[in-house]
Amino acid sequence: MSNAYSKLTSGEQFRNDINAVLTCPSLTCGPASVASKSWLSAFRAEAEIPEHAEYQGNRRLGFYYQWLWQQLIEAHPHYRLVAEEVQLTWNKQTLGAVDFLVMNTVTNQLEHWEVAIKFYLAYQDSWPGPNANDNLDKKTARMLEHQLALCDHPAFRQQLAPQFGQPAIKRLIMQGRLFYPHDKNTTGSSIAINPHALVGTWCYQSQAPGLQLKQLSKTQWISPPCYQELNMYLDTNELSIPTQAVGPDDQVWFVVPDHWPTHNRDR
Repeated sequence: MSNAYSKLTSGEQFRNDINAVLTCPSLTCGPASVASKSWLSAFRAEAEIPEHAEYQGNRRLGFYYQWLWQQLIEAHPHYRLVAEEVQLTWNKQTLGAVDFLVMNTVTNQLEHWEVAIKFYLAYQDSWPGPNANDNLDKKTARMLEHQLALCDHPAFRQQLAPQFGQPAIKRLIMQGRLFYPHDKNTTGSSIAINPHALVGTWCYQSQAPGLQLKQLSKTQWISPPCYQELNMYLDTNELSIPTQAVGPDDQVWFVVPDHWPTHNRDR
């Protein structure tokens, strides 16, 4: 996913994105199903970097991120991709989709993985996303209580377990970045944050002039290029949606319109 915002080639951006997925810590910690530092380290230690391929799928960042994980699973010597995007229906209603069914070829256990790339801003004791209808607490609860429970539903046990088997292990891999306010006058919720999570700074557009930020395209959010590799300065006068950028010190910023979060919902 290359673009005009950066001097990087599509191959360089792909390798950076793959390396970012391999090294990015989970956003939260606590429940056993959340991918731990030790598990991610073990996966990375044996991982093989997949050959560069041009992504041809849906242009939304979450789909691209899931494709990066698919590439890593298929190239990994200790895991085999059994199925992905497995749709579940029950009584003519769609329950959701299982991201990945993965066979651990060392333990010979089937695993259910759910993956997500997310970005949240500390604001008034909560963690809203750029679309303020989304927040870290709600997303984590849904991933743990709904998505990772899909394989326990009778729809999976009756319709799909005979074909794929019943997963013995569940993993939530939710990576991304947490942004703390420029003016330091507000905090996030009390959810258990991974102390090693990637962080950045956020500010309102009226606070951004003078920061000399360079704009990121959304396709660069997974692995932001350094300041010198970016081409386009952020024009705060034209900013209408929350936008990521990089400062001269390579700090990652989120600049939001002055009306955020009130008017940045469902965008």
